[in-house]
Amino acid sequence: MSKHDFEIKSLVLIVLIGYSLNFVLTFFGYVFNHETSRELLFYQIANAFAISASVMAGRYVGLRGQHVAASAYILLGIAHGISLAALSRSGINADRGIMMAIPMIPSFIFIFWCTLYPMWLRLAGLIPSGLILFVFVSVQSGDSYFGAALSTAYASLQIIELTWGYFLFRNWRHSIAADRNMK
Repeated sequence: MSKHDFEIKSLVLIVLIGYSLNFVLTFFGYVFNHETSRELLFYQIANAFAISASVMAGRYVGLRGQHVAASAYILLGIAHGISLAALSRSGINADRGIMMAIPMIPSFIFIFWCTLYPMWLRLAGLIPSGLILFVFVSVQSGDSYFGAALSTAYASLQIIELTWGYFLFRNWRHSIAADRNMK
């Protein structure tokens, strides 16, 4: 395996591992009482993995010629960074947290350019985007940040990210098989 092949494989594996750990650690954080230090620590670490996975996914899809989608992943990494910035040892800042909608919604719009994914998966991005937009409007109207819409938005986002990781892994495997067949 050449260094280039190793690098490409590493990108795909980092995406899968990062999005998987984001999902698992968020689940563990959710199990703890609301706004305990353990819950917040799990959320912080989970967000760090999501940021890393998003940046690596951007690099991978860019190498596959999907440049608009690569930029979308950078925006998604920024959205996860805003989510991370909303977390402190003492609690979650709703005003900061909801600002993740600003880069997240365009990131899902720009993912539509990514032909590595089936259309149903690209359309699935409307679910967390719509829910985050709903929460954004609700918070701006004075309603609570926390609730079913926010939890569902994060859960759907994480499921979509895991599914993206699967399709990127599948794409990488197909490209390896195609390279072998060419030789």
